[in-house]
Amino acid sequence: MHLSLPILVLAAFSLHGVFAKPVHGPLHRKTRRDEYAGVNWNDPALYKNVDWSTVNYGGGSTPTPAAASTPAQAAPVVDTSPSPSPAASGGTTTSNTGASSNSNSGTTTSSSGKRGLAYNPSSGNLDIWESYSSITWGYNWDDTPQGLPSQFQYVPTLWGTASVHSDNWDSAVKAATSGSGTHYLMSFNEPDNESQANMDVGSAVAAFNQYMKQYASDNVLLGSPSVTNGAGTNSAGIPQGLDWLSPFLEQCTGCPVSFVPIHWYGCQNGCSVSSDVSDFQSHVQSAIAAATNPATGEKVPVWVTEFQSFTDPEGFLGEILPWLDGQSGVERYAYFMATDGILVSGGSVNAVGAKYAS
Repeated sequence: MHLSLPILVLAAFSLHGVFAKPVHGPLHRKTRRDEYAGVNWNDPALYKNVDWSTVNYGGGSTPTPAAASTPAQAAPVVDTSPSPSPAASGGTTTSNTGASSNSNSGTTTSSSGKRGLAYNPSSGNLDIWESYSSITWGYNWDDTPQGLPSQFQYVPTLWGTASVHSDNWDSAVKAATSGSGTHYLMSFNEPDNESQANMDVGSAVAAFNQYMKQYASDNVLLGSPSVTNGAGTNSAGIPQGLDWLSPFLEQCTGCPVSFVPIHWYGCQNGCSVSSDVSDFQSHVQSAIAAATNPATGEKVPVWVTEFQSFTDPEGFLGEILPWLDGQSGVERYAYFMATDGILVSGGSVNAVGAKYAS
């Protein structure tokens, strides 16, 4: 397969809505994604040996990191990533509350400790975030931090079940959770999306039992698969969004799920900030209502691990951050994402980034 680098990265990165902004409402998924429906993202040849410092992710000019990015390991473009950094200070951990952290992250509270950074190879030098104490953790859709400073808590993700992800998962988990390492593991990125992990509920249940369940303990908490805010079914007939999540939580009998990650992308059709705020709040509240531990039947918190508004990001964040910090059912969140043109401009935190991190 021969894809030019700009098309490759555009295709892989479209999951996050940077280029084709989602339609308002539940059927939000990025329109350009359909152009690449036939691409096999599990083919390592698509992303090996890419010079990430030359990639333009669509937010402006091609980023020039202050420090060279570490090339992604063998995994699809969006889920493999390098250095970054959220910021904070020391910490404790509690299972299903708004306060959670560990000694590899910052102090967390039910408000400021929730905030994290989503990063990948386009993020460049994330030392620029170290002075923002509200940022406490980070993740990169991958299973190794690839340069994340040790003062920040790194949360590994098993993006999917292809061997390029699963072969190293056990060793990555043991390295990440040893000693004073992370207390959290996330599973399967957007299984309800054909261009991402692309799994029906039954396959995801089997994979969770095979690859995730064994690591659950009092000290290591597992997240369910991260779902989109789509609705209905995709072209393969697989339910999307919370319509995928609820059956997973019902069918994954005995699965020790301690938190539920979700994704949300806002309106692209000139909607007001208040409309995006209302839609986001409604979706998060619906996710909180659905979030349960299949093993115990108890309620568990939600993590909003991708969210983005395109109408007026600063205005949106000004309204939504206090709301998120006040929601006991939301344990953590990460705005999409720490890269040029979104939270960063020219290697520095921009106005939107400062709004998010302050």
